[in-house]
Amino acid sequence: MKTIDCRGLSCPEPVLRTRNALSEFPSEIMTVVIDNETARENVLRFARSKGRTAEWQEKDGLFYISIAENNADPEDLPLPQAVAGKDKKPVLFISTAELGQGSSELGQILMRNFIYTLTKREEMPRAIVLMNSGVKLSISDSPVIEELEDLLGKGVEILVCGTCLDYYELKNCHKAGQVSNIYDISDLLFAADRVITI
Repeated sequence: MKTIDCRGLSCPEPVLRTRNALSEFPSEIMTVVIDNETARENVLRFARSKGRTAEWQEKDGLFYISIAENNADPEDLPLPQAVAGKDKKPVLFISTAELGQGSSELGQILMRNFIYTLTKREEMPRAIVLMNSGVKLSISDSPVIEELEDLLGKGVEILVCGTCLDYYELKNCHKAGQVSNIYDISDLLFAADRVITI
């Protein structure tokens, strides 16, 4: 059994090291040692997306993720909606909680109006990526939380940067969208036909 020690590493390094180990030792059972919940979730999601069995347990403040081969062929597994291949719907990349530069109060109003308008459009974006202070839009007291939940209900995938939530100490306040990592976000952006930065 191979052990990958990812203690002290932040996103996306634990996922990258897990990916490299799976490529180098594809049939070996391995344990990934992690010391934070965001990395744990990212590694679990990555391993399972590759058709592996992945389970975890906690001991003394550390997370031990066991990864083994699965009978499922990764090629037969459905990809997340937003990474399934290129189409004409755009991916929106939002890296701030305010729209435009200048007045902060006006910027918040404009962002709220923009997100609200998205819910009324006939053409939906394929996905929305929230990074840096943009993750503040996904928390429970966000002025656009209902609109984001509406977009999720209409099939729009929302990826929220876990490192950014940790940085702003908002992990416990997160409400809408899937907490993600830079590895999955970069896959999404490279698969997109159009990326619009807000």
